[in-house]
Amino acid sequence: MKNLIILLIAIFSFNNLSAQKYTTQYITDANKVGLQWWNEVNSGQYEKSYELLSDVLKDRFTKESWLNQISVLMDEFGQLEGRIVKDTYFQSELENFENGFYVFVEYESEYTKTENHTEFLLLKQSDQLKWEIFDFNYEFQSVDLDPDKL
Repeated sequence: MKNLIILLIAIFSFNNLSAQKYTTQYITDANKVGLQWWNEVNSGQYEKSYELLSDVLKDRFTKESWLNQISVLMDEFGQLEGRIVKDTYFQSELENFENGFYVFVEYESEYTKTENHTEFLLLKQSDQLKWEIFDFNYEFQSVDLDPDKL
């Protein structure tokens, strides 16, 4: 009986460590795609950034509307001065969506025209095992620009 309990604990521990290893890999892989996407957005490569959007976002934005809206948004933000990953986590269930592999990434970002700028990405692994931008959001305060300096 004692050996059976030890065996069950060992199997449970192995499965738990194995799942954690894959979760860490999912977060790492998704974060690389997220940073690639932000780099494309911040460097004005809006068409390339559109290709990394999930079908859910592509249903919301035609390519033309995406190019226009993201350009206006980046003009509002100004030049990127820095970005760090603040938080990441993996989730396999998301309310109102099918089960899958989802990674949430929160960034602390600095732009020339904003302050207290936080960006959020939700990435989902597609059926082709590629990470895609499933949703993105942000919050910030506009910097009060001195009209004499414009």
